Amino acid sequence: MSERQTPDADTKRRVVDALTERVREELAATQAKVDSEQAASELDPEDVVRADDQSQADDAGDLKPLLERSASRQQEILDAIEALDFSETDTARPGAVIGFDGDRYVLGVVADAFEVDGITYEGIAPDAPVAAAVDGLSAGDSFPIGTRTVRLDFVI
Repeated sequence: MSERQTPDADTKRRVVDALTERVREELAATQAKVDSEQAASELDPEDVVRADDQSQADDAGDLKPLLERSASRQQEILDAIEALDFSETDTARPGAVIGFDGDRYVLGVVADAFEVDGITYEGIAPDAPVAAAVDGLSAGDSFPIGTRTVRLDFVI
């Protein structure tokens, strides 16, 4: 598919699947780090414990809450993705895939850039100003971004 081609329903499904899989992989990796830090923070009471061992265990224990918060946030993002209606639409709303200014986005999700079929997509958080600006618009409609006006190229 060329960069200018408007995506179709099959493309949208691949975009949603890739996004969901990526978030699941990130969550699994973070959870594995949590488990690793948990194991590193637990010393065997049967072993002789040196001060260095205790210090490393304490450090690992300190990281665990940070990683747990990260895993919790990733789970929230995954839950939000799974709750969205990704059916085809001609109106910009959470769950729509939209394009403007040559870029492509999934509305209603927090997501860094990811590729599908060699094309880059990003998420637009539901509380982002641009999400409010495009809400309810259709392909061909214009909306303000900062000091300029851009046109919505497509909505699926």
